[in-house]
Amino acid sequence: MRIRAMKALALCALMFAVGGCSDSDMGEVSLQLATRGPASMASGAPGQLVITAGPDEIVVDGVQLVLRKVRLDGAPTASCPEDAEGDSRCAELRLGPALFDLPLGEGAEPVFSAAVPVGTYSGIKFQIHRPTNANEDADFVADHPELEDISIRVLGSYNGTPFTFASDLTEVEDVVFAEPVEIGAGGEVQVTLQVDVSGWFASEDGTGLVNPSEANDGGPLESLVERQIRESFRAFHDEDLDGAAD
Repeated sequence: MRIRAMKALALCALMFAVGGCSDSDMGEVSLQLATRGPASMASGAPGQLVITAGPDEIVVDGVQLVLRKVRLDGAPTASCPEDAEGDSRCAELRLGPALFDLPLGEGAEPVFSAAVPVGTYSGIKFQIHRPTNANEDADFVADHPELEDISIRVLGSYNGTPFTFASDLTEVEDVVFAEPVEIGAGGEVQVTLQVDVSGWFASEDGTGLVNPSEANDGGPLESLVERQIRESFRAFHDEDLDGAAD
């Protein structure tokens, strides 16, 4: 279900009252999430994703990401400071922290829409965020206590043995669009953020899969999996919501 970014729209209304922006210089972007992988990654039972490589199999039952400061990047945001928050002129889509459950089936799943200035955008920027029970994170942690100090959580089984993978990775991601995305006045554009979960737990030599439990905080495979998570994001215009670039 799409959730309209009311904060951005309300701010734009306030700016319009003082001559800052108007409907004629705002458009709308709808953000979708999708998972992606090679042919060896396929849907299992409803709500599951099966990843195979060599002799290994991972069945994923759920993937959760905590993100904040999600915004588009491009010429319209060139003068925006890094700490701009709640400013629709800076193409902010969601301040957060916000919890996102990755869809495990085919195609892309809409998550929310937001008003942004017209213009051409080169990419999407966001922070993978580790929420703590303090300051602006307190309400989030109260609602999701299992995610305190955790930015990424995966539940599933590795070669038949259940696992929980929990990462405290904190990282700003700048993901360049496959092709620049143009937002027109009054128009709506569909953008997909695609996450290649199949590559997160690949062995370093590419011949199999690693045990996600060994990549938890302090584990021997933590740095390998965190690096592969950083490299797993793609973004593109996706008007037909099929999870592939148009």
